[in-house]
Amino acid sequence: VGMAYISDIETDKMKKDNMLGVLVGCFVLGNSGGGIIAVLMNDAGLFAPLWVGAGLMAMSAIVGHIYMIEPGDSRLGNIHDSKITIDLFAEEEKVNRPLTIDKKTLWNIVGGALLDNIGSTGLFPLCLSPLAMEQFYTQFVEVGKEPIMTIDAYQWLSVCVALLVIPSTQMTPYVFTKIGVAGTCVFGNLFTALVTGVLLAIGNMAATDLAFGFFVFVMYAGFPFTVFSQLTTGPMLDVIAPEDKIGFVQGLNNSSMSFGMAIAPWAFGILADYTSSNISIITGIAFSILAAVINAILVWHPLMGRPKPKVPAPKKRFAHEDEELVNKILDGEFVDPELVFDINRDRGIHGKPALIPRVRPYSEEKDHLESLAEQVCAAAKFREDMYDRILNGIASNKSDPNNFDFSVEEVCEIMNSVRGNEEELMAQSFADLGAWMGEYLADNGYDPHTSSVLLKQMFMIAFPSISRELEFTPNNIEERLVKAKRVMAKYVRETREEPFTVTSVLGS
Repeated sequence: VGMAYISDIETDKMKKDNMLGVLVGCFVLGNSGGGIIAVLMNDAGLFAPLWVGAGLMAMSAIVGHIYMIEPGDSRLGNIHDSKITIDLFAEEEKVNRPLTIDKKTLWNIVGGALLDNIGSTGLFPLCLSPLAMEQFYTQFVEVGKEPIMTIDAYQWLSVCVALLVIPSTQMTPYVFTKIGVAGTCVFGNLFTALVTGVLLAIGNMAATDLAFGFFVFVMYAGFPFTVFSQLTTGPMLDVIAPEDKIGFVQGLNNSSMSFGMAIAPWAFGILADYTSSNISIITGIAFSILAAVINAILVWHPLMGRPKPKVPAPKKRFAHEDEELVNKILDGEFVDPELVFDINRDRGIHGKPALIPRVRPYSEEKDHLESLAEQVCAAAKFREDMYDRILNGIASNKSDPNNFDFSVEEVCEIMNSVRGNEEELMAQSFADLGAWMGEYLADNGYDPHTSSVLLKQMFMIAFPSISRELEFTPNNIEERLVKAKRVMAKYVRETREEPFTVTSVLGS
């Protein structure tokens, strides 16, 4: 029910995957919590912890009844009647649900989950009991020696290992982005087989304090990675579920998990009685490897493989922005500066970075330099006027927000947002612009390879320092804007006297 509920209420795929993983983690953590209560209440009797469990279940039912919102709930009316604010800059990855279930993929996931839960029995509990119990306790007690592992230690090892699900739930979102949900599942299957094999090898060594220490270390260090496979089944089933089958597929997920956890220990116990503990554990390893093989098929599923990298905000169009206009800006075409300003101002007000245009290579523009230079006077004049508007807006004390009238602190926040912090994109733009300048100079008789010092001096004169501080602050913003306005005013004045070219800038 919880998994289906999350699938219904959350539309962002990444958040949904994370929440489903946390829910499964809570399920496993709950089992561990029950064991801890049982250990702590050991002296109170065998059945005393059951009363605590019953009380927690009653509390869970009451809290769920109070806070879980279902269709028809009166609280939904308040939402529908209130004014709903839509975030125009939301970057959520919406889930597009299929109309029917892909049954082949469904049973592949469910079958892999069942095999995984069976295989996990080889790790836990078989590696603790009977393997560790026989190796580090029973054989010592039978000959009247002090055991390496006490019963109390065994109990705490058994119940506390599940606490390591907590780091697993924190790691899986990162792993999802690197190898995909299905890849994470296969990794968990294979790591379960690996950890189980290592524990089996340690458990068959001579029983010493060092061997027991290694046994505990491997179990606790490896367990968080083995749980990956169980945290992925819910997200994989969710992406193939139609809207009216979400509860059905998540029910299958819980059924496969519960069935495997209920039947496998009993079946492996019988196998251990007829053969040996080692054979039973090796069989569990084989099931984990088989689960990895079955789940590996899903790696090529378009919805379960490695997710495509998200387009950074400076290189993407938000839903309300004009597609043609944004595409022109991003492609490095000349666009009316007022239109560019409107888009980037709107982004800055909402805490988003400005669009970063592609720096077209010089080879693409060298035959069209005249058209590139035609609009520079108007562009520089617009920049000059824009700085005036911002300065006047700061002085106006927020009288007209539509005209960039904000407090100095708000203007600094907007300007810093517009500049952005996408270091990789910024570095690429710097490199591309530098290459353009170098190729222009080489193509127009300046021989930059022999005159680099002189050209750097000319560049510094053409582009005087505005500020060495990256961030806009209330203490520096007005000085920076005034200096920037002065540079633009110089270009406006000079380009009105002669056509603007890069040569005229370098010679100014």
